This record gives sequence, C-alpha cells and structure tokens, in this order.
Amino acid sequence: MFKLQQLLKKFLFVSSEEGLGIALWRTQRKILKKLVKIVTGKEIFQADFEVVKEAPLESPKPIEIKTSETPIVSIIIPVYNKFLYTFNCLNSLSQKLNPSVCFEVIVVDDASTDETEKDLTLISGIRVLRNADNLGFIRSCNYGASQAKGKFLYFLNNDTQILSGCVETLLELIEKDESVGAVGSKLIYPDGRLQEAGGIIWQDASGWNYGRFQNPQEPEYNYVREVDYCSGASLLVRADIFNQLGGFSETFIPAYYEDTDLCFALRKLGYKVLYQPKSRLIHYEGITSGTSLNSGAKQYQQINYTKFQQKWKEELAHHFTNDPDHVPQGARRLQGKPTILVIDSYVPLYDKESGCVRLLNILKIFKNLGYSIIFLPDNGFSEEPYTSTLQAMGVEVLYCTPAHPNLEQQLIKRLPLVDMVWLCRPELCEKYLDVIRHYAKVPVIYDTIDLHFLRLKRQQTYLPNAHQNTTWSWETYQKQETKFAQATEATVVVTDVEKQTLNDLNVDKVWVIPNIHHPYQGQLTSFEQRSDLVFIGSYNHPPNIDAVIWLCEEIMPLIWQSRPEIKLRLLGSNMKDEVKALESDKVIVTGYVEEVEPYFLKSRVFVAPLRFGAGMKGKIGHSMSCGLPTVTTKIGAEGMGLTDGYDVMIADEPELFAQKVLELYDNAELWQYLSDNSLKTLQQYSPETIEQKLADLLTSVRK
Repeated sequence: MFKLQQLLKKFLFVSSEEGLGIALWRTQRKILKKLVKIVTGKEIFQADFEVVKEAPLESPKPIEIKTSETPIVSIIIPVYNKFLYTFNCLNSLSQKLNPSVCFEVIVVDDASTDETEKDLTLISGIRVLRNADNLGFIRSCNYGASQAKGKFLYFLNNDTQILSGCVETLLELIEKDESVGAVGSKLIYPDGRLQEAGGIIWQDASGWNYGRFQNPQEPEYNYVREVDYCSGASLLVRADIFNQLGGFSETFIPAYYEDTDLCFALRKLGYKVLYQPKSRLIHYEGITSGTSLNSGAKQYQQINYTKFQQKWKEELAHHFTNDPDHVPQGARRLQGKPTILVIDSYVPLYDKESGCVRLLNILKIFKNLGYSIIFLPDNGFSEEPYTSTLQAMGVEVLYCTPAHPNLEQQLIKRLPLVDMVWLCRPELCEKYLDVIRHYAKVPVIYDTIDLHFLRLKRQQTYLPNAHQNTTWSWETYQKQETKFAQATEATVVVTDVEKQTLNDLNVDKVWVIPNIHHPYQGQLTSFEQRSDLVFIGSYNHPPNIDAVIWLCEEIMPLIWQSRPEIKLRLLGSNMKDEVKALESDKVIVTGYVEEVEPYFLKSRVFVAPLRFGAGMKGKIGHSMSCGLPTVTTKIGAEGMGLTDGYDVMIADEPELFAQKVLELYDNAELWQYLSDNSLKTLQQYSPETIEQKLADLLTSVRK
C-alpha cells in the first residue's frame, strides 16, 4: 500500500509540473498493476491489449472483400486446411484494410482435404487458385505471384490476422524509397506478447526471433530498421525484383528459410530489407506447419538450415556469432555506424518550438551522414506524433514503459552500443554526464541550445524576480555552462556571438551549428494579397511573453494611430493567460496552429520585438524562409548576419519600431526588396550547408 501511495504522490507532482496528460501516461498503468497485485496477488502482464481483444476467432460466415481490378498490392495467401484460420485472416482484411489501398487477394489452396475448397465460396471478392496436388508453401507462393497483377506482392500466412495500418504502413515505406526491396511486420502472439520484431541471422546461419515473448511496446522493437530478414508470414516485396530472382528459391522446397534466402538475395542486389513496427498482426504460430521438428513441413527447418548455410557462407562470415549477449548488436547490425546517442528534455516538438525544429533537422543530417541514432527524452514520454516521426526515420527513441520505468537503466543498457553522445542543455549535462563517463569512454558533444546564462542575464532587466522562470541564477548558469563546455570534447552554439562569449571565458573547441531552414517551395503571395501583422512563439519562453505584451501595450497603439484597421495575430504553443488577456477586436490570439505557412503567406509583416534572449531566433528564420519581411530588435537579429534595411528592419524603441512597421507595410517596393533578400540570406542556413559543418564536427571529435 505504501508503494501505491507513492505512485499517487508522484502523479500529483507530475501533474502540477508537466500537465495532466503526461501524469496519466506515466502513472496509470503502474497504479493499475499495484491495485491488481493487492487484490489478486498476481502480476499483470503488459500485453498489447488491442491484440488480446482481436485474437479470439470468429466462426466462418459469408463476407465480401472489396478488391480492385487494377491493384497496387497483390495479397497472396497460401492455405492448406485449417479454414477457421483462413476465414479469420480474410475477415481481418475486409475489416482492417483501408479501402483507399487498391489491392487484390489471391488465395492459393494447396489441395486442402478439409472444408476449405467449399467454404472459400463464402468469401466474395477474392481469386482462388487450387493446386491439383499438394505442392508445398514455396511453390504455392510462387504460383500465386505468377498470377498477380500488383506492383507489390504481399505474402501473408493464413494463420494471421492483420491489425489496422498493417498493409498501409508497409506500402508507405517501400513506395518512398526505391532502395527498399522488402518490408516486414511486427508479429504478435494471440496473448499479446511479441513473437518477432525482425529476425537476426547468426554466423552459423541459425536464426533468432528478436524480442520473442517480450512486451511489443518496448522502445527497441518500435523503430524502422534494416534487418537480416523479416518473416514470410507478413512480407511485402517488389514484384519485379521478386520475379527477377525467380521467386522463392525452390532449393528450400517445401518450406523454411525461403524468406530468409529471399532477403539475403535482395541485399546482394543492393536492396534493403526493412522492419516496420507500425505494421502489426496476430500470428497463431505453428497452425499451418506444426511445431514438431520431426514431422510435417517443420522437419525441413533443419534440412534447409544446412542448405542455407552453404549457400550464404561468404555473407554469413560478417555476422555476429550465436550468443545471446550479441542480440543488441545483431539486431542493429545493419543500422549504420557509428551510433550517436542524443539526449534532450523531450522529443522534438517540431511544430511548437524553433529549437526542436533545429534538433529534428540535425537528426535528419545525422541519418544522411550514415549514423545510427538513439534518442533519449529526459521526460521519458513518447509524445505523439513526434515519437513516431523519429521512429519512422529509423531513430530508436527511449521512453518509460510499465516493464522498464527507469530511464537511466535503459540508458546504461544502450551505452555499450554508442560511439558518441550529443548532450543538450546544462541541466541535462548535470544529470547525465557523469553517468556517461562512468559507463562509456566515448566523446561527448555539448549542445547549449542557447547560452542560458546570457539569456537570463538580459532577462533580469525586464522581468521581476517572480517571473524569472528558473531555479538557478545567471551566475550559476554561467559557471555550469562553462564547466560543461570545458569538460566535453566539443561545445555547440548557434551563433558566432555566443562562440565569442565562450572564447572570452577560456572555452575552446566551440562550433557554430545554427538553425536550419528550408526555403518555402510553393507560390509566394504578393504584397497586394497580404494584410495585417503576425507573431509566433512558444509562450513557455519568457522572452516571447514579454515581446507580445510590449508589442500590444506600447508599439501597436502607435501603429493604430495612423492605421487603425491593421490587425495583429498571435500564433504559438503553450498559450498563457497573460497572452490571452491581450485579445481584442484588433489583436487575434489564435495560439497553436499545425500549419504556420498559410498564416505567414497571408500576413504582410512579421513582428518580433524581442527585448532579451540568446541564440538564434528560429521564428525570424522561419518568417524569412517564407519571404515574409520582418521587423525585429537587435536581440532578435543577433547572430544571423542580418542587415537593417536589406533583409530585415531593426528597431529597439517603440516609436522607431512602429515607424519601421508602417514604412514596410505601406511600401510595396521596399517590401519586395526585403522579401527577396530574406530568401537569399537564408541560403547560408540550408541543410546542405549545415551538413558539411556537422560532418566536420563529428569527424573532429572521433579522431
């Protein structure tokens, strides 16, 4: 009961500090587990609850599957007896497959001796091919493929049930990358435990079902990754490449190792085989082939193991030896090297904070440079859709789960896999640097995000002590940031101004990695088509709150004296009461919007009257990337290489700020001049430019 009280206490604390949503996420299942343990004396298994709900088999009945005459995907299901399972497999397709996917279903009846032939007539919309004799799994699959019309072949065992998104997420991966030859699914037992999250093949040719009997929600099983093979129980393959290879090799007739052999053959042709964790299905393992190695088709597993070993011995020499201790490395063998661990406060909230946009772009560049990435969000929260965005990129995101609530233990488990660490913010250096140094001898890059002490020092001039929003003084931050900069192999800042500030504090090995901006690719609207002013920012950040209050109370009244029709729109996340209080008929407080560009494209001027802060201001780079002329302060323009009157307008006093807004608002020629030059200036912050800087930095710390 004491532990339950502690959990409730933690819930109240987290709720007050981080919000109700995160508090519920962190504690609800733990509280449920404790209550179940108290009442029943038993531990609750953390299964995939959707699977447990869907797993019970339904009795056969007439159903219709809406298929296409011009399919993109041909679903090929070989069957031999066991119609109850075949029906439930087909029924799951009718219920779970998105109708927007053009598909056909080919059922290859391998001379079944039960009710299969008769009862398949209950299912409309499918094509049934019947073998006169029992040809086995491989020949049945190849026969189905030879009759398929689709660009992609989806091989599906009949002892499965797909779950929502199963086929669509496979298709999404293979369609967006021509180098992908095949994509496989996450296989889950009917009781909700994981059966396989991609397969490992050892040096001796034996296989390992990665994650078998584990919780399918654990971080290591939930990111896209290149694998040795994926099970043919659910495997999407390019039809042209499959046919080029002659289908599943008949060397392995009647079954076993044919899917692994196909994956190796695809890789030999230069194609990747990917595991897609979002593609989930229930697999009633052993229904078709049994589980005995001494009888039925299963007996060929040992026979084909020897054939496979001989065929691929040259490639197998580069695999890990068969040892359970090698499972973490074996599962990540094809992920790329080296591996970089990135630690920040939370997953990048790329539509809410400019610093998060920067970090997401840095992660993308790491992937382009061939790095494998592990991301640790200090809050332990797998916030969506942001976590899924990283996982789809192939980033392993660590987060707390009921089975593994201790994030530090997950970190310690991963550190032997890591070649370097990108550690953000002084608070996280304080928390993690000693742990990293103790468990791993790898270089650490300290990313300041911005120099906190510089921002806080400036902030004190404008905000009372009650609104400082920090537990450390600027002097303490300066000592901490200087200490961590000197203790790590490299320090990253976002502007040359901050680099010089650290150099003056006797810190060397400082690199400038600024914000990264992509120019808007669509059609820009003209001066005449635009009206009004716009501001954006996260209102968790005191400089943004101060800016909009100063703007509304001291600058806008001066603008309204001559142009009362001009409206101001305030966009941004984490809306605060003091910002909401600014709303009027002329100040529109919109708050968070998912797509910012439509607002930027209809506004005439972006205003950013920042009186304090540090680092590079992402909001200004964002507005410039859309060709939206900006009026800001010296603080706002700091470190971006901007020139007043060329690519930006700069003013620090309310009267001059209002004057420059009006001048820009009413002068089409000046407006166009700044718009054009904004886009030119932003070229220095393109992904291509920053990628070379990052490549040089990472190379330098690895020497």
